[in-house]
This record gives sequence, C-alpha cells and structure tokens, in this order.
Amino acid sequence: MSAPESSLAEPEVLSVADLVQEDRVHGSVYSDERIFRAEMRKIFSRTWVYLGHVSEIENVGDYKTAHIGQQPVIVARDSAGEIHVLFNRCRHRASVVCRQEVGNANFFRCPFHGWTYRNSGELLGVPRAGRYGDLLDKSQLGLLPVPKVDVYKGLIFGSLNPDVEPLPDYLGGARKYLDEIFLHPAFEKTLRLSAGANKHTYPANWKHAIEGGVDGYHATTLHETWFAIRNASPDRVHARLASRDESVGYSEAHPNGHVLLARWPGEADIEEFRTMYPEYAARLETEHGPEVLRSLLGQFNLMIFPNLHLTLQNLRVITPLATDKTNITMYPMMLDDAPEQLNAERLREFEEAFATGAFISPDDAEAFVCVQEGVAAEAGDPWLILTRGLQEEEVLDGGGRRGAPSDETPQRGLFREWRRLMAETGGQA
Repeated sequence: MSAPESSLAEPEVLSVADLVQEDRVHGSVYSDERIFRAEMRKIFSRTWVYLGHVSEIENVGDYKTAHIGQQPVIVARDSAGEIHVLFNRCRHRASVVCRQEVGNANFFRCPFHGWTYRNSGELLGVPRAGRYGDLLDKSQLGLLPVPKVDVYKGLIFGSLNPDVEPLPDYLGGARKYLDEIFLHPAFEKTLRLSAGANKHTYPANWKHAIEGGVDGYHATTLHETWFAIRNASPDRVHARLASRDESVGYSEAHPNGHVLLARWPGEADIEEFRTMYPEYAARLETEHGPEVLRSLLGQFNLMIFPNLHLTLQNLRVITPLATDKTNITMYPMMLDDAPEQLNAERLREFEEAFATGAFISPDDAEAFVCVQEGVAAEAGDPWLILTRGLQEEEVLDGGGRRGAPSDETPQRGLFREWRRLMAETGGQA
C-alpha cells in the first residue's frame, strides 16, 4: 500500500480532507500552527469541554480556574449553591480577575484597576467611578458567562457554542462506560478529587495525549521497566494492564470522538480484592450486583473528546497551550466510603505511575516529544500509519466501531471526529 501523493509541504490553504484519511494522518496535523489555531476555533469552541468535578467546588464560595481551549474561565459556586462558569477577563481592560487555581471567595477583584465582581459575575465596584460620568452602566459590565454549562454525574462541562447539542446526547456511546464504571451508582456519590493534582507540561502537540491514553499497543514496550518492577512484587501483579492476550478486552470508537481501551480483570484479581476488603466488597456486591467489582478492577481508559481522559482510577485533563506545548493535570479519584487502605493503595498506584517523577507519565511524555521531533522529517513520507486492526474492525449499533485491545480503532475514531469538525464550514483549516 503506497502513501498518497502529497503537495502539503508549504500549502497556501490546508485541505482537511488531504490531512486525515481513514488509515493515516499527515504529520502536519501535529506541527502546523494554522491547524492549531483552527482547532481552537472549530473543536474547542464548538464542543463540550470538561472543566472540573463538583467535589472541587463543593462549598459556597469555592472556585477553580480552567480553560476552554486557550480561553481562561472561572468555575465558581455562588451563595445560593449554583455553579457558574465565567470568562476570566475583566470587562475593563481584559486582565484576568482570578489568578489562583483554586480557592474560596465571594468576589473577584481585577489586579490592574480594581474592578470587583461577585462570584456569580455581577460587577459590584469600580474605583473612582465618578470620572466615567454617565458612560458606565455596571449592570451591563459583569463577567461574561460561558454560553452553555451542564453537569453530568458530577462532571462539569462548558461550551462556547450556544447551539451545542445537549450534553447527554454528546456523550453518546461513552455514557455506558461513564455510568457503569467511572460514575457507577456505587461510586458517583462518593467520588472525590480530594487528593490534589499532579501537573506537567510537555513540549509536543495535545493530540499525542488523547491518542496515547487509549493506545493498547505501546505498553509492553514503552512501559517495560514499570511492569518489570511490578511483576517483581508478587502481591502487586496485574497482568491485564500489559497483557498481550487480545481476548481479554477490546478497543472502541464512538461518534463525537469518544474512544475506549478496555481490559477486564480475571477472577483471581476479583477474588484477591474480596479477600483484602471483605466488608467493602460484600456491601458493593449486595447493593449493586457481582459485576460491580469487574468494573472497579478492570483497566478502562476512556477518552471524552476533546480533553477528558479517565484512566484506571485517575482523571486526566489535557490543555493545549501551543502547537508544540501541552499541559496535563492528573487527579487520583478517591472514594469517600471506601476503606482507608484502598484509597491509600489507589494513591500509591497514582504516585508510581502518573506522578511527574513516576514511570508511565514521563515515558508517555518522552514518546510524544519523540513523535513531535520525528514528524519534521517529512520529505520522504509525511504520513503516520493507523492501519492496525482495520480490516477486522467490527461496526457496532449506533455507529461505533470495535477492535482488539492493541488495534488503532481509538486513534482512527479520534481523527474521524477531528476531520469532521475541522472540515465543517468550508473545509479549510
């Protein structure tokens, strides 16, 4: 199979149809600044974007800052307990009004000229306002709200698109996995992002992270050191996480770009959990059925397009900063009603795998940088191949597709949605 002819070295206008095909993508999707700017307009400004979890703003006055693409916002809970998502931009001279990542405040005060706003957005005070005469109408100069905000089982999303489809419809085929695994009734009410977050920035494109988090092909090579260390400890063996057995799981791609890598636990894993936490396991199974432990102990990497990645018992937020710069924020997901030892174990696995000085996250970041560097060598062949498992891919009801765990079904699904969004309104990036 030969690569298509390409005339995209220095194009005047980028045709999305020429950049993403069913079995390959052009390297410029990771490196061209025009494409990056178009992604901010056509993807992050038009879809639902994850902003936070209700446990982060649990109390009146709590807030956190976040981004929709590159646009800064504040997620705040007002005195009535309502959630607001406001653009973090003073209506006077455009300074951010909130510079802290998290906190509790009833008001936000611009550091430049002191304009002060309620945490629900209204403009309260303007220093020396008399010099404006009758040219200042405070009722029209509050912090602007993000057009659409919704919460799905504790996950807070915002959209800059006033005509975006309802959030449950947008989640589509991914809702099954949110409802049955990550936001299962057994965990939804007790889930907390209370252990803090780990943050790092890598010098490469944001799409490497959304692809890599659902890539079942790389683990046994890229993360070989981590698995060797785990396997050396008899009580810490979880072979499903790096299994070469294609029969113990699957990968999926659903409409709207949501994709999944799944590997189920073995009966030995489940029985070991029952032995370690007999009362907790018995209560979960009595209240929610025996399948709940399969959900709790399996490897499920779910990507909610474009920026939320739920992996194992952790939540990852992907924030694009530039064509070749991306921020990753990761939270271990704690369960309030779980035994203290279990939450300690979840935190320890997070620290071993995903902290900045751990094994998996640094490995991934280094691989992303390697790809970012490699795509510059495009003179001979500018294409990246995504053919793994293509011929055996199963079409699911509702338009989804399923492959083996190591297939590139998720990557094809991500780029299928990328192409759809980028091609709309004229098809030019």
